[in-house]
Amino acid sequence: MVVVNMVEKFGMDDLLERAWDLPSEVIEPLRAHVEVTPDGCVVDVWLMTAEIAAIVQPWVDEPIDVESGSWFVSSAQVPA
Repeated sequence: MVVVNMVEKFGMDDLLERAWDLPSEVIEPLRAHVEVTPDGCVVDVWLMTAEIAAIVQPWVDEPIDVESGSWFVSSAQVPA
């Protein structure tokens, strides 16, 4: 298992619609806005803010709607 940092988009029914993996170079800019472990994993789930969206938008292939409350940054364990 490996840990992947990601952006998640949830639908009106609160079910996950899509997720995008984030590259490691995003971690340092994110540290000012979310809690990150020393080894670079996002701790907990963070509601998307305009500041976070500006950092992660280049890796998300659709516009992030911060006002919707449906977008989050988090990490998860996935198979290697």
